[in-house]
Amino acid sequence: MANDSQRWLSDKLIAAQTRLRECFIFYLALLCVVSSAIFPAVSSNAQPADPAAKPCTLPTATTWRVGPERKLRTPGEAAQMAKSGDTIEIDAGTYVNDYTTWTQENITLRGVGGMAHLQSTELIPNNKAIWIVSGNNTVIENMEFSGARVVDTNGAGIRHEGGDLTLRNTYFHHNEFSVLTGAHLEANLVIESSRFWFQKREGTFSHGIYVGGLKSFTITGSHCKGTDRGHQIKSRALENHIRYNRIEDVAGGNSSRLIDLPNCGLSYIIGNDMQQAPTTENSDAIGYGAEGCEGRTDQQRRLFVVNNTFVNEAMTGTLLRNHAGAYVLVANNLMFGGGDFLLGKGVKENNMAINLSFRNVRNWDAPVGSAAIDGAQALPEEEGVSVQPTREFRPPVGTLERKRYGSLDVGSRELAY
Repeated sequence: MANDSQRWLSDKLIAAQTRLRECFIFYLALLCVVSSAIFPAVSSNAQPADPAAKPCTLPTATTWRVGPERKLRTPGEAAQMAKSGDTIEIDAGTYVNDYTTWTQENITLRGVGGMAHLQSTELIPNNKAIWIVSGNNTVIENMEFSGARVVDTNGAGIRHEGGDLTLRNTYFHHNEFSVLTGAHLEANLVIESSRFWFQKREGTFSHGIYVGGLKSFTITGSHCKGTDRGHQIKSRALENHIRYNRIEDVAGGNSSRLIDLPNCGLSYIIGNDMQQAPTTENSDAIGYGAEGCEGRTDQQRRLFVVNNTFVNEAMTGTLLRNHAGAYVLVANNLMFGGGDFLLGKGVKENNMAINLSFRNVRNWDAPVGSAAIDGAQALPEEEGVSVQPTREFRPPVGTLERKRYGSLDVGSRELAY
Protein backbone atom coordinates (compact mmCIF):
# COMPACT_ATOMS: atom_id res chain seq x y z
CA MET A 1 0.00 0.00 0.00
CA ALA A 2 2.86 2.36 0.80
CA ASN A 3 4.41 1.80 -2.59
CA ASP A 4 1.05 2.46 -4.27
CA SER A 5 0.66 5.70 -2.31
CA GLN A 6 4.16 6.82 -3.17
CA ARG A 7 3.60 6.01 -6.84
CA TRP A 8 0.28 7.93 -6.78
CA LEU A 9 1.94 10.95 -5.17
CA SER A 10 4.84 10.80 -7.62
CA ASP A 11 2.46 10.68 -10.58
CA LYS A 12 0.54 13.68 -9.23
CA LEU A 13 3.75 15.69 -8.74
CA ILE A 14 4.92 14.92 -12.26
CA ALA A 15 1.53 15.92 -13.68
CA ALA A 16 1.59 19.17 -11.71
CA GLN A 17 5.09 19.99 -12.90
CA THR A 18 4.06 19.35 -16.48
CA ARG A 19 1.03 21.66 -16.17
CA LEU A 20 3.15 24.42 -14.64
CA ARG A 21 5.71 24.09 -17.45
CA GLU A 22 2.97 24.28 -20.09
CA CYS A 23 1.47 27.36 -18.44
CA PHE A 24 4.88 29.04 -18.27
CA ILE A 25 5.52 28.46 -21.97
CA PHE A 26 2.02 29.70 -22.87
CA TYR A 27 2.36 32.94 -20.94
CA LEU A 28 5.88 33.51 -22.23
CA ALA A 29 4.57 33.14 -25.77
CA LEU A 30 1.74 35.56 -24.99
CA LEU A 31 4.23 38.06 -23.56
CA CYS A 32 6.32 37.84 -26.74
CA VAL A 33 3.32 38.57 -28.93
CA VAL A 34 2.03 41.47 -26.81
CA SER A 35 5.43 43.12 -26.37
CA SER A 36 6.20 42.87 -30.08
CA ALA A 37 2.86 44.45 -30.99
CA ILE A 38 2.74 47.28 -28.42
CA PHE A 39 6.18 48.57 -27.52
CA PRO A 40 7.37 49.64 -31.03
CA ALA A 41 4.29 51.93 -31.29
CA VAL A 42 4.49 53.56 -27.83
CA SER A 43 6.17 56.73 -29.07
CA SER A 44 6.78 58.29 -32.45
CA ASN A 45 10.09 59.50 -31.00
CA ALA A 46 11.23 56.01 -30.17
CA GLN A 47 14.90 55.34 -30.87
CA PRO A 48 15.87 52.82 -33.56
CA ALA A 49 16.01 49.29 -32.27
CA ASP A 50 19.35 48.15 -30.94
CA PRO A 51 20.71 45.78 -33.63
CA ALA A 52 22.50 43.81 -30.92
CA ALA A 53 19.31 43.22 -28.95
CA LYS A 54 18.10 39.60 -28.79
CA PRO A 55 14.61 38.85 -30.14
CA CYS A 56 11.98 37.41 -27.88
CA THR A 57 12.28 33.61 -28.23
CA LEU A 58 10.66 30.57 -26.64
CA PRO A 59 12.53 27.79 -24.91
CA THR A 60 13.75 25.18 -27.41
CA ALA A 61 14.60 21.52 -27.08
CA THR A 62 18.24 20.54 -26.68
CA THR A 63 20.17 17.60 -28.09
CA TRP A 64 22.65 16.32 -25.51
CA ARG A 65 25.58 14.22 -26.75
CA VAL A 66 27.04 11.59 -24.47
CA GLY A 67 30.21 9.55 -24.79
CA PRO A 68 33.59 8.76 -23.24
CA GLU A 69 35.23 11.58 -25.19
CA ARG A 70 32.47 14.15 -24.63
CA LYS A 71 31.71 16.62 -21.87
CA LEU A 72 28.84 14.41 -20.70
CA ARG A 73 30.51 11.04 -20.34
CA THR A 74 27.55 8.88 -19.24
CA PRO A 75 23.75 8.80 -19.66
CA GLY A 76 23.45 9.38 -15.92
CA GLU A 77 25.20 12.74 -16.30
CA ALA A 78 22.88 13.67 -19.16
CA ALA A 79 19.82 12.84 -17.06
CA GLN A 80 20.86 15.59 -14.61
CA MET A 81 20.89 18.18 -17.40
CA ALA A 82 18.07 17.15 -19.74
CA LYS A 83 14.61 18.65 -19.66
CA SER A 84 11.33 17.59 -21.17
CA GLY A 85 11.36 17.57 -24.97
CA ASP A 86 15.11 16.98 -25.24
CA THR A 87 17.02 14.31 -27.16
CA ILE A 88 19.95 12.39 -25.68
CA GLU A 89 22.32 10.84 -28.23
CA ILE A 90 24.67 8.27 -26.72
CA ASP A 91 27.79 7.17 -28.56
CA ALA A 92 28.10 3.45 -29.25
CA GLY A 93 30.14 1.67 -26.58
CA THR A 94 29.72 0.08 -23.17
CA TYR A 95 28.62 2.04 -20.09
CA VAL A 96 29.18 -0.05 -16.98
CA ASN A 97 27.04 0.28 -13.84
CA ASP A 98 25.51 3.58 -14.88
CA TYR A 99 22.02 3.53 -13.36
CA THR A 100 19.58 6.26 -14.35
CA THR A 101 16.04 7.44 -13.67
CA TRP A 102 14.37 9.39 -16.49
CA THR A 103 11.56 11.64 -15.25
CA GLN A 104 11.37 13.98 -18.25
CA GLU A 105 8.40 14.08 -20.63
CA ASN A 106 8.61 13.69 -24.42
CA ILE A 107 12.27 12.68 -24.56
CA THR A 108 14.20 10.53 -27.03
CA LEU A 109 17.16 8.42 -25.91
CA ARG A 110 19.16 6.84 -28.71
CA GLY A 111 22.46 5.16 -29.39
CA VAL A 112 24.42 6.60 -32.32
CA GLY A 113 27.11 4.92 -34.42
CA GLY A 114 25.80 1.54 -33.25
CA MET A 115 24.21 0.35 -30.05
CA ALA A 116 25.00 1.97 -26.72
CA HIS A 117 25.33 -0.86 -24.21
CA LEU A 118 24.19 -0.32 -20.60
CA GLN A 119 25.86 -3.17 -18.74
CA SER A 120 25.38 -4.01 -15.08
CA THR A 121 28.01 -6.14 -13.33
CA GLU A 122 26.72 -5.76 -9.76
CA LEU A 123 23.51 -5.68 -7.75
CA ILE A 124 21.65 -2.56 -8.86
CA PRO A 125 21.52 -0.09 -5.93
CA ASN A 126 18.07 1.32 -6.80
CA ASN A 127 16.67 -2.23 -6.43
CA LYS A 128 14.74 -1.93 -9.70
CA ALA A 129 16.49 -1.52 -13.02
CA ILE A 130 19.38 -0.18 -15.06
CA TRP A 131 16.98 2.49 -16.34
CA ILE A 132 13.78 3.55 -14.60
CA VAL A 133 11.45 5.41 -16.97
CA SER A 134 8.75 7.43 -15.21
CA GLY A 135 8.01 10.19 -17.72
CA ASN A 136 5.44 10.16 -20.50
CA ASN A 137 6.11 9.76 -24.24
CA THR A 138 9.60 8.29 -24.00
CA VAL A 139 11.33 6.83 -27.06
CA ILE A 140 14.38 4.57 -26.67
CA GLU A 141 16.33 3.51 -29.77
CA ASN A 142 19.51 1.55 -30.53
CA MET A 143 20.16 0.61 -26.92
CA GLU A 144 21.41 -2.63 -25.31
CA PHE A 145 20.79 -3.70 -21.69
CA SER A 146 22.43 -6.64 -19.92
CA GLY A 147 23.24 -8.04 -16.51
CA ALA A 148 20.36 -6.48 -14.53
CA ARG A 149 20.18 -8.07 -11.05
CA VAL A 150 18.74 -6.89 -7.72
CA VAL A 151 18.43 -8.38 -4.25
CA ASP A 152 14.83 -9.61 -4.72
CA THR A 153 15.66 -11.01 -8.22
CA ASN A 154 13.22 -8.64 -9.99
CA GLY A 155 15.93 -6.63 -11.70
CA ALA A 156 15.15 -5.33 -15.18
CA GLY A 157 16.90 -3.65 -18.03
CA ILE A 158 14.06 -1.11 -18.00
CA ARG A 159 11.45 -0.61 -15.28
CA HIS A 160 8.54 1.22 -16.89
CA GLU A 161 6.67 3.35 -14.36
CA GLY A 162 5.35 6.18 -16.53
CA GLY A 163 3.19 6.85 -19.56
CA ASP A 164 3.69 5.90 -23.19
CA LEU A 165 6.98 4.15 -23.98
CA THR A 166 8.38 3.11 -27.38
CA LEU A 167 11.35 0.76 -27.75
CA ARG A 168 12.89 0.54 -31.20
CA ASN A 169 15.91 -1.60 -32.16
CA THR A 170 16.74 -2.49 -28.57
CA TYR A 171 18.51 -5.59 -27.28
CA PHE A 172 17.97 -7.12 -23.83
CA HIS A 173 19.93 -10.18 -22.77
CA HIS A 174 21.01 -12.01 -19.62
CA ASN A 175 18.90 -9.89 -17.27
CA GLU A 176 16.51 -11.13 -14.60
CA PHE A 177 13.80 -9.38 -16.62
CA SER A 178 14.16 -7.37 -19.80
CA VAL A 179 11.27 -4.92 -19.51
CA LEU A 180 9.07 -4.91 -16.41
CA THR A 181 6.09 -2.58 -16.27
CA GLY A 182 3.63 -1.53 -13.62
CA ALA A 183 -0.14 -1.14 -13.98
CA HIS A 184 -0.88 2.16 -15.76
CA LEU A 185 -4.24 2.01 -17.52
CA GLU A 186 -3.56 5.09 -19.67
CA ALA A 187 -0.11 3.97 -20.87
CA ASN A 188 0.84 2.24 -24.11
CA LEU A 189 3.97 0.16 -24.67
CA VAL A 190 5.20 -0.24 -28.26
CA ILE A 191 8.16 -2.49 -29.14
CA GLU A 192 9.58 -2.61 -32.65
CA SER A 193 12.45 -4.63 -34.16
CA SER A 194 14.00 -5.65 -30.84
CA ARG A 195 15.60 -8.72 -29.25
CA PHE A 196 14.89 -10.35 -25.88
CA TRP A 197 17.32 -13.18 -25.24
CA PHE A 198 18.16 -15.39 -22.27
CA GLN A 199 16.50 -13.66 -19.33
CA LYS A 200 17.08 -15.69 -16.16
CA ARG A 201 16.62 -15.46 -12.38
CA GLU A 202 18.40 -17.63 -9.87
CA GLY A 203 16.14 -20.09 -8.09
CA THR A 204 12.91 -19.16 -9.87
CA PHE A 205 11.39 -18.42 -13.26
CA SER A 206 11.81 -15.33 -15.40
CA HIS A 207 9.68 -13.84 -18.17
CA GLY A 208 11.24 -12.58 -21.38
CA ILE A 209 8.95 -9.54 -21.40
CA TYR A 210 6.54 -8.83 -18.52
CA VAL A 211 3.82 -6.25 -19.24
CA GLY A 212 1.53 -5.18 -16.42
CA GLY A 213 -1.97 -3.74 -16.66
CA LEU A 214 -1.37 -1.16 -19.39
CA LYS A 215 -3.89 0.29 -21.82
CA SER A 216 -2.19 -1.48 -24.72
CA PHE A 217 0.88 -3.50 -25.66
CA THR A 218 2.18 -3.84 -29.23
CA ILE A 219 5.19 -5.84 -30.38
CA THR A 220 6.24 -6.30 -34.01
CA GLY A 221 9.31 -7.55 -35.86
CA SER A 222 11.01 -8.73 -32.67
CA HIS A 223 12.82 -11.90 -31.61
CA CYS A 224 12.27 -13.55 -28.23
CA LYS A 225 14.15 -16.68 -27.18
CA GLY A 226 15.86 -18.53 -24.37
CA THR A 227 13.68 -17.40 -21.45
CA ASP A 228 14.40 -19.59 -18.41
CA ARG A 229 11.35 -21.44 -17.03
CA GLY A 230 8.92 -18.53 -17.50
CA HIS A 231 6.93 -17.19 -20.42
CA GLN A 232 8.66 -15.61 -23.40
CA ILE A 233 5.99 -12.87 -23.47
CA LYS A 234 3.54 -12.20 -20.65
CA SER A 235 1.05 -9.34 -20.80
CA ARG A 236 -1.82 -8.17 -18.60
CA ALA A 237 -2.62 -5.23 -20.90
CA LEU A 238 -6.22 -4.46 -21.83
CA GLU A 239 -5.29 -4.76 -25.53
CA ASN A 240 -2.48 -6.71 -27.16
CA HIS A 241 -1.10 -6.71 -30.71
CA ILE A 242 1.56 -9.41 -31.22
CA ARG A 243 2.38 -9.48 -34.92
CA TYR A 244 5.20 -10.71 -37.16
CA ASN A 245 7.64 -11.80 -34.45
CA ARG A 246 9.79 -14.88 -33.90
CA ILE A 247 9.14 -16.42 -30.49
CA GLU A 248 11.06 -19.61 -29.81
CA ASP A 249 12.82 -21.94 -27.46
CA VAL A 250 16.45 -22.90 -27.89
CA ALA A 251 17.87 -26.43 -28.00
CA GLY A 252 17.16 -27.95 -24.60
CA GLY A 253 15.10 -24.88 -23.70
CA ASN A 254 12.86 -24.94 -20.65
CA SER A 255 10.60 -21.93 -21.07
CA SER A 256 6.92 -22.12 -20.19
CA ARG A 257 4.39 -20.60 -22.61
CA LEU A 258 5.54 -18.69 -25.63
CA ILE A 259 2.77 -16.13 -25.02
CA ASP A 260 0.72 -15.79 -21.84
CA LEU A 261 -2.27 -13.42 -21.58
CA PRO A 262 -3.42 -14.34 -18.06
CA ASN A 263 -6.16 -11.70 -17.70
CA CYS A 264 -7.56 -11.88 -21.25
CA GLY A 265 -7.59 -8.53 -23.08
CA LEU A 266 -8.67 -7.79 -26.66
CA SER A 267 -5.76 -9.51 -28.38
CA TYR A 268 -4.42 -10.20 -31.86
CA ILE A 269 -1.67 -12.82 -32.37
CA ILE A 270 -1.01 -12.72 -36.10
CA GLY A 271 1.75 -13.83 -38.47
CA ASN A 272 4.28 -15.03 -35.91
CA ASP A 273 6.95 -17.74 -36.20
CA MET A 274 6.68 -19.83 -33.01
CA GLN A 275 8.65 -22.85 -31.85
CA GLN A 276 8.29 -25.01 -28.74
CA ALA A 277 11.10 -27.32 -27.63
CA PRO A 278 10.44 -30.89 -26.44
CA THR A 279 11.91 -29.86 -23.07
CA THR A 280 9.40 -27.05 -22.48
CA GLU A 281 7.94 -26.78 -18.97
CA ASN A 282 4.44 -26.09 -20.36
CA SER A 283 3.15 -27.71 -23.54
CA ASP A 284 0.56 -24.95 -24.10
CA ALA A 285 2.23 -22.46 -26.44
CA ILE A 286 -0.36 -19.72 -25.81
CA GLY A 287 -2.40 -19.31 -22.64
CA TYR A 288 -5.48 -17.08 -22.35
CA GLY A 289 -7.24 -16.14 -19.12
CA ALA A 290 -5.36 -18.55 -16.84
CA GLU A 291 -5.44 -16.11 -13.89
CA GLY A 292 -8.99 -14.86 -14.41
CA CYS A 293 -10.52 -12.05 -16.47
CA GLU A 294 -12.54 -10.22 -13.84
CA GLY A 295 -13.24 -6.60 -14.71
CA ARG A 296 -12.77 -7.16 -18.44
CA THR A 297 -15.52 -6.11 -20.83
CA ASP A 298 -16.96 -8.46 -23.45
CA GLN A 299 -14.71 -6.78 -26.01
CA GLN A 300 -11.70 -7.37 -23.77
CA ARG A 301 -12.49 -11.10 -23.71
CA ARG A 302 -11.74 -11.68 -27.40
CA LEU A 303 -8.63 -13.27 -28.92
CA PHE A 304 -7.69 -13.82 -32.56
CA VAL A 305 -4.87 -16.27 -33.37
CA VAL A 306 -4.43 -16.11 -37.13
CA ASN A 307 -1.82 -17.15 -39.73
CA ASN A 308 0.92 -18.21 -37.33
CA THR A 309 3.39 -21.04 -37.95
CA PHE A 310 3.87 -23.24 -34.89
CA VAL A 311 6.75 -25.71 -34.76
CA ASN A 312 5.69 -28.09 -32.00
CA GLU A 313 8.61 -30.30 -31.05
CA ALA A 314 6.76 -31.16 -27.83
CA MET A 315 4.46 -33.22 -30.08
CA THR A 316 1.50 -33.47 -27.68
CA GLY A 317 1.32 -29.75 -27.02
CA THR A 318 -1.39 -27.20 -27.79
CA LEU A 319 -1.21 -24.01 -29.80
CA LEU A 320 -3.82 -22.26 -27.63
CA ARG A 321 -5.48 -23.15 -24.34
CA ASN A 322 -8.47 -20.94 -23.51
CA HIS A 323 -8.92 -21.00 -19.74
CA ALA A 324 -11.71 -18.40 -19.78
CA GLY A 325 -15.26 -18.41 -21.09
CA ALA A 326 -14.05 -15.98 -23.73
CA TYR A 327 -14.41 -15.87 -27.49
CA VAL A 328 -11.33 -16.99 -29.39
CA LEU A 329 -10.78 -17.57 -33.10
CA VAL A 330 -7.96 -19.87 -34.24
CA ALA A 331 -7.70 -19.74 -38.03
CA ASN A 332 -5.24 -20.27 -40.90
CA ASN A 333 -2.48 -21.51 -38.60
CA LEU A 334 0.15 -24.03 -39.71
CA MET A 335 1.52 -26.58 -37.25
CA PHE A 336 4.60 -28.73 -37.77
CA GLY A 337 4.20 -31.64 -35.36
CA GLY A 338 1.42 -33.19 -33.31
CA GLY A 339 -0.99 -31.75 -30.79
CA ASP A 340 -4.12 -29.61 -30.75
CA PHE A 341 -4.81 -26.21 -32.20
CA LEU A 342 -7.26 -25.28 -29.43
CA LEU A 343 -8.32 -26.58 -26.03
CA GLY A 344 -11.28 -24.89 -24.40
CA LYS A 345 -14.03 -22.73 -25.82
CA GLY A 346 -13.50 -21.20 -29.26
CA VAL A 347 -13.75 -21.45 -33.03
CA LYS A 348 -11.23 -23.35 -35.18
CA GLU A 349 -11.17 -22.64 -38.91
CA ASN A 350 -8.87 -23.84 -41.66
CA ASN A 351 -5.83 -24.82 -39.57
CA MET A 352 -3.40 -27.37 -41.02
CA ALA A 353 -0.98 -29.78 -39.38
CA ILE A 354 2.06 -31.28 -41.14
CA ASN A 355 4.38 -34.01 -39.86
CA LEU A 356 7.45 -32.49 -38.23
CA SER A 357 9.72 -34.55 -40.48
CA PHE A 358 8.58 -32.51 -43.48
CA ARG A 359 10.03 -29.31 -42.06
CA ASN A 360 13.40 -28.13 -43.26
CA VAL A 361 15.52 -27.05 -40.29
CA ARG A 362 15.17 -23.34 -39.52
CA ASN A 363 12.63 -22.97 -42.31
CA TRP A 364 9.16 -21.62 -41.55
CA ASP A 365 7.60 -22.03 -45.01
CA ALA A 366 4.94 -24.58 -45.80
CA PRO A 367 6.38 -27.48 -47.82
CA VAL A 368 6.10 -27.38 -51.58
CA GLY A 369 2.93 -29.11 -52.72
CA SER A 370 1.16 -29.00 -49.36
CA ALA A 371 -2.48 -27.92 -49.02
CA ALA A 372 -1.28 -24.90 -47.03
CA ILE A 373 -0.04 -23.22 -50.22
CA ASP A 374 -2.72 -20.76 -51.39
CA GLY A 375 -4.98 -22.37 -48.81
CA ALA A 376 -5.78 -19.56 -46.35
CA GLN A 377 -9.38 -18.59 -45.75
CA ALA A 378 -10.41 -14.94 -46.10
CA LEU A 379 -11.43 -13.44 -42.77
CA PRO A 380 -13.40 -10.28 -41.93
CA GLU A 381 -12.20 -7.49 -39.69
CA GLU A 382 -12.58 -8.11 -35.97
CA GLU A 383 -13.43 -5.17 -33.72
CA GLY A 384 -12.52 -2.84 -36.59
CA VAL A 385 -9.04 -4.37 -36.98
CA SER A 386 -7.84 -6.43 -39.95
CA VAL A 387 -6.65 -9.92 -39.06
CA GLN A 388 -5.23 -10.59 -42.53
CA PRO A 389 -1.41 -10.70 -42.38
CA THR A 390 0.39 -8.13 -44.53
CA ARG A 391 3.99 -8.61 -43.38
CA GLU A 392 6.47 -11.30 -42.27
CA PHE A 393 9.23 -11.44 -39.69
CA ARG A 394 12.61 -10.63 -41.25
CA PRO A 395 15.71 -11.95 -39.43
CA PRO A 396 17.51 -10.79 -37.43
CA VAL A 397 14.79 -8.26 -36.56
CA GLY A 398 12.18 -6.28 -38.42
CA THR A 399 9.50 -7.12 -40.99
CA LEU A 400 9.07 -7.16 -44.73
CA GLU A 401 6.04 -7.07 -46.98
CA ARG A 402 4.23 -10.37 -47.30
CA LYS A 403 4.05 -10.71 -51.07
CA ARG A 404 1.34 -12.87 -52.59
CA TYR A 405 2.13 -15.67 -55.03
CA GLY A 406 -1.42 -16.60 -55.87
CA SER A 407 -3.75 -16.72 -52.87
CA LEU A 408 -2.68 -16.29 -49.25
CA ASP A 409 -0.87 -19.29 -47.71
CA VAL A 410 -1.77 -20.84 -44.38
CA GLY A 411 0.82 -19.95 -41.72
CA SER A 412 3.17 -17.03 -41.15
CA ARG A 413 4.90 -16.96 -44.55
CA GLU A 414 4.35 -17.07 -48.30
CA LEU A 415 6.19 -19.68 -50.33
CA ALA A 416 7.59 -18.11 -53.50
CA TYR A 417 6.95 -20.10 -56.67
